[in-house]
Amino acid sequence: MKRLLLLTLLLNLSSFKGYSQCDTNAINLRNDKVLDLCYEDPKAAISECKKIAVQANECEFYIGELRAYIRIGIAYDVLSQTELSIANYQKALAIAKRIDYFKGVASCQNNLGLIYWHKNDLKRAIQSFHKAKLYFEKMDDYVSVGATQNNLGLLYQELNLAQTSLFWYRKSIASYHRGKDKAQVFDAYSNMATAFNMLEKRDSSMYYSELAISGYRKTSNKYGLGIILCNKAMILADLKRYKESEEAYSEGARLAKEIGNEYLYLSTLLNWARVYKDQGNQVQEEKLLLEILPLAEKLQANEQLYKISKALGLIYLDRKENKKAQDFWTKYEIYHGKYYRELRDQTIARTNAIYDIKSEKQRSELYRKKKDAELREQQLSRKLENTYWIVLVAFLFLTVITLIFYFVRRALKKELITQQQVFQATNEERKRISYDLHDLVGSQLSFVVNNLELLSHNEKENERINRTFLMSQEAMSSLRDTVWALHSENMSSKVLVSRMKNVAKKWLEDNSIKVKFNLQMENSESLNTGLDPGVSLHVMRIFQEGISNIYKHSKAEKVEITLKEAGDYLELYVEDFGVGFDPEVKPEFHYGLKSIEQRAEKINAVYSIRKSADHTGMILFLKWKKNSTIA
Repeated sequence: MKRLLLLTLLLNLSSFKGYSQCDTNAINLRNDKVLDLCYEDPKAAISECKKIAVQANECEFYIGELRAYIRIGIAYDVLSQTELSIANYQKALAIAKRIDYFKGVASCQNNLGLIYWHKNDLKRAIQSFHKAKLYFEKMDDYVSVGATQNNLGLLYQELNLAQTSLFWYRKSIASYHRGKDKAQVFDAYSNMATAFNMLEKRDSSMYYSELAISGYRKTSNKYGLGIILCNKAMILADLKRYKESEEAYSEGARLAKEIGNEYLYLSTLLNWARVYKDQGNQVQEEKLLLEILPLAEKLQANEQLYKISKALGLIYLDRKENKKAQDFWTKYEIYHGKYYRELRDQTIARTNAIYDIKSEKQRSELYRKKKDAELREQQLSRKLENTYWIVLVAFLFLTVITLIFYFVRRALKKELITQQQVFQATNEERKRISYDLHDLVGSQLSFVVNNLELLSHNEKENERINRTFLMSQEAMSSLRDTVWALHSENMSSKVLVSRMKNVAKKWLEDNSIKVKFNLQMENSESLNTGLDPGVSLHVMRIFQEGISNIYKHSKAEKVEITLKEAGDYLELYVEDFGVGFDPEVKPEFHYGLKSIEQRAEKINAVYSIRKSADHTGMILFLKWKKNSTIA
């Protein structure tokens, strides 16, 4: 039992030990704490980070291992052991790529870019910044994108490619705004001011300087404000606005001293001394130069040392203090030699970088042209293939359309033949009905009319016989009109006019009523225009009803009849000069006007009867379409 309890305790201890080794929170905490140590005690930081990397690897916490290698890279960079720094960044980069950790890839590439920049390996620096930018964009980390673009601008500015640097500064400003980081935007404004100053565009440089100054004052960024004040002061000195330039240098120097940035203080006072030189104030120039000379020696700033030595040598030479002048000229030669060697190395590195960049552009251009040629060949091939398919589809489409047209035409032809047969059968039936009406009903009515006529001559006093005789004559006339309409396959305006004149003569002229018939056609061919027989019969019935009413009720002595052509329409006006009546009053058991309305409706005609404005008579108006038909 004791052995079993001891074994259980050992297992629990081992599992607790394993859990402690895989405590990711503890690893992250150690990584956070060691970051400050990388700058304070780089060697101790390297030792600690190696332990963190081993522990993170054992429990497969690869992000913790990656962060440990990044910190080792930072520590070696502080120790100026750049090759070891690069090697550790490469280890971290490999892990980040293996686990698809975009943030790790971007951070490693950005740090590698900074190291290559410090080594004057500008081609690799540019490549690394571009890769970092790509991964930051994938993460939508626009602030980091802006920082990378700003670094690219500084790199191209160092290569004296001011226009290219401005392009990247503008990009970085857009990215900062997109990431809602107002503080870093002012760094880009400051850098743009420097680039415009390089291009000697003073107005633009001053504009962006003021933007940066205003922003730095709001955010209390003393370092950025000190740099941009120095830049503004140089522009003011070039414009010979010396008093304003001195004020800017004075504030910049004060800020540099407050934040303890010795290099910024050195640069500000050296440039300030040049303002006094331009004004011929050797006393103030000497004072500033002597103040910064020990600081330049401390920082081993060879460029500033040779400039200070040359300026002091010239001052003492003018004062004929030959020994002091000789001492500073000796220093000038020493420091200038050192600076020249540094400058030569930097110039070679920059020249190589520019050559590499241009070569890369040429290779990219050749590659692009090659790809364009391949793309054109592919497009031509696809175009030929598409043309083949288009022609084939067009041929099939035309074939289908032709077949459809053929079958539709054949169906229409059959339908036309059927309609012609129906039309011929209808016409034959109409003729048969007209013959029957003429031969049977017509002969019978003729017999009645003849007998009534004989009776009326023998018994003139019999008024009923006379009325029956008149009604028989009207029936006979209506029958003739019906037979005429049924028997006519084609009707024309000329035939219609002829029938109207006959009706008017019979009812009006034969009863001592004057008739004036006006025919207004556009040309002689209009009289031969074909009309539908059914429509013409309704028009004749309306006309007959109107003439009959005039004869019976109007007491008119004169009637004017007008048939007028108005475009696609025919208009009929029947105007009597009689006693007239109120068309709104419709007497009971009088159906003439109702009949006219119904017939006008059947042929889709416009009908009206109204009093004349010039006399007491009435005007009957009818308007119908020449090509109208009825079922």
